[in-house]
Amino acid sequence: MTILQAILTDSSSIAALPILTASEIQQLQTWNQTQMDYPKNLTIVALFEQQLAKTPDNIAVVFENQSLTYRQLNAKANQLAHKLLSLSAFKDTHNPLIAICVERSLDMLIGLLGILKAGGAYVPIDINYPTERIAYMLNDSAAPVLLTQSQLQAQLPKTESAVVYLDETHFASQAQHNPSLPIQSNDLAYVIYTSGSTGQPKGVEIEHSSLINIYQSWGFCLLSKSTSCTLANG
Repeated sequence: MTILQAILTDSSSIAALPILTASEIQQLQTWNQTQMDYPKNLTIVALFEQQLAKTPDNIAVVFENQSLTYRQLNAKANQLAHKLLSLSAFKDTHNPLIAICVERSLDMLIGLLGILKAGGAYVPIDINYPTERIAYMLNDSAAPVLLTQSQLQAQLPKTESAVVYLDETHFASQAQHNPSLPIQSNDLAYVIYTSGSTGQPKGVEIEHSSLINIYQSWGFCLLSKSTSCTLANG
């Protein structure tokens, strides 16, 4: 109707005629105002620990019939973080890349958060990838540590990375308090590899600061976008 009315009252070319009313244009402009302020100087770890302080006994993550509160998830992630910090890879390198290849489970969330709390950046690897692709990702990232599960051992290629089995390594003796580390917003949070459709897969580096705006909308589900876990935000 708008464009028909414009044709009757305006002899301009068709390309110059309006197709939306003034109110519709205003509505579109409102929808496009998606700018959001977010704390660019914080890290995902800091935001998680802020939420922990607010709701320690709320359910944080659910997988099938299992769940963890924020307090429980934090304690388990901290124990893993302290274990990782005892490894030479973390003593010799700032913000090291740590590969993680686990099946969908609570272990996945504990692993991802534990890596970040230890000051590392995770490299997610899908066990369903061809062995050659997994080997390439491990070699290309030069990840000094691989977190995985014992049942996946036979499916993984040989690697020079130190292998830590989340279901076999005993973390109970590790401290449950938050590691005191100077994690910065410009530190890497993870490295995701492209599909490799035009050649070899390439690792794309994502910093903590780049994730904060996603967190504002998705909460900590961003840690588990490739899993069926649900990690609540609040």
